[in-house]
Amino acid sequence: MNYKRISLVYAAVLILSAVFYIPDSAAAKQENGGILIIYSTLDGKELSDVKMLDLIAGHFSSRVTVKKDADVKRTDLTEKKHIIYYGQTKRKLNKQLVSQISACKTPVIAIGYNAGQFSQFSGLSLTSKDSVYQVRSTSEKSEASLESGLKVLDVSGLKGKALYTYTSADGKAHPFVWKTDKANVYIGLTNLLNNNLLVAKQLREAFGETTGNTLLYLRLEDISPMSDEKLLLQAGSYLHERNIPFILSVIPVYLNPKTGDKVYLSDKPKLVKTLRKLQDMGGSVVVHGYTHAYRYSETGEGFEFWDAEADQPITSQNAEDAPSLLKKEQDFPNEAAYNSYLKPFRKNEETYTRQKLTRAIEDLTAEGLYPLAFEAPHYTMSEHGYQITSQYFSSIIGQVQLSDETWKTSGTGPFVTKPAMLHGMTLYPETLGYVDASDPNPLGDVEDNISQMIDFEGGVAGAFYHPYLGMEYLPELIDQMERIPNSEWLDLKKTKQTVKTDKVVIHTNGDGTIQVKSKVNAVEEFFDHHQQSPLEKALWILSSVVLLFVAMFLSYTLYLRATLKKRIFKERKSRG
Repeated sequence: MNYKRISLVYAAVLILSAVFYIPDSAAAKQENGGILIIYSTLDGKELSDVKMLDLIAGHFSSRVTVKKDADVKRTDLTEKKHIIYYGQTKRKLNKQLVSQISACKTPVIAIGYNAGQFSQFSGLSLTSKDSVYQVRSTSEKSEASLESGLKVLDVSGLKGKALYTYTSADGKAHPFVWKTDKANVYIGLTNLLNNNLLVAKQLREAFGETTGNTLLYLRLEDISPMSDEKLLLQAGSYLHERNIPFILSVIPVYLNPKTGDKVYLSDKPKLVKTLRKLQDMGGSVVVHGYTHAYRYSETGEGFEFWDAEADQPITSQNAEDAPSLLKKEQDFPNEAAYNSYLKPFRKNEETYTRQKLTRAIEDLTAEGLYPLAFEAPHYTMSEHGYQITSQYFSSIIGQVQLSDETWKTSGTGPFVTKPAMLHGMTLYPETLGYVDASDPNPLGDVEDNISQMIDFEGGVAGAFYHPYLGMEYLPELIDQMERIPNSEWLDLKKTKQTVKTDKVVIHTNGDGTIQVKSKVNAVEEFFDHHQQSPLEKALWILSSVVLLFVAMFLSYTLYLRATLKKRIFKERKSRG
């Protein structure tokens, strides 16, 4: 058998799998013509609400295009099967766009303002109404209560039927979601962050998707070299006993905020052994950053891919550098000048991000831990950062940052999705939150979110749990999650994933096995990542030389002893 030839074929298969990889959640959606989202915002920027719409739409097609109204061309519409228009602000749209959308033969979904300018919604009249706390689907008997007030646009003047209504103080029902006679849908909302489940339901109905099973997942969060391996093993073993696949969210390096010293996973063999055991017991490893820290913040508490102190993207390749406060676009004469100004900062961000992701993947692989996805620390990362990350990972876990202006706006839709903003990555959303032991009711928020996902049906109910909490809350959390009807647990190993660097290709094809092609050398990794200065490198070289001489001395000593014994034996024998 020609083993060399088999190895070459195996390597080629892995490389081709990485190049032509399509996540299983999106594979069935490739046959459609994609979705075009057209938006109108005050400054023309793709704001958080637009990104939320992208997150929701990405569930229904793996090919979503997002464009501001002024940039839409005729070919953009003809190439897409579904058109969604979102008007966050009132605006007189250009005649060409109005004509093009009005001529669409496929149904149009319109959200917010300006929809009355299209022929599909001719005669539409809107009245703004704030602080609506009770809404009702016309297909359901009872009203649904909302914790926070929902801003709606009261709809009138359309032919068709109401899909959602709210009740005013005088007891009258007022429609704010409407389906026309020709199956066009209007949604009277301008704030999509406040209740994305309602929008998701309407898109699911408009696209003709039936409600499937709810996907459950649980992450064991913030596992670093300083984690207690006994508590970690206890939590993982419990999940294994209940036949629940789980996610291990691992940070390869712990950063001491006081001294700047680093502790590596390779320094903690017992923890590594525990992680390998849990990986064999159904755990799927994901990269949760490299240090989960920026500058000298503590691992697990600090940010890593966003400068939280300046509240802006990473601007320096060295995390210890003082931040360069970025200028705003309004400080420049045009967009081209602004992009030219940002170019060196984006290059620094790219170098920094690539280094972190590469080291995280390769450090874990060197320890026999094979990451299958990525989770950004504190869910913070610029869209440029997501674009870079997509070259290393096919999937991302948790929530995502919805703005390049601030880290304080993050979120997710209720579905597995492949939105435009993630540049080809599939998102497995975290929708339930976590157990907060500092709260009087630690599972309170999780339980509320579970109730929402029960009402929604067929989404993703993802949560995370910190192993340092021990077993006090874990059984109840699992019990609460499993009360969601028609649910099943996510096993990342049984999905199609690809993680890669120049030295590593990790691939799953959906059958539960992990294929690894690695050129990582554990000793090489040790010297690459543990040494922090030329002096330390010199000391390690000197130590190695001394160790070599000691080994040679011991070998020579043993040789002399062996020679002496032989000589003594011969002399005794000759004397006989």
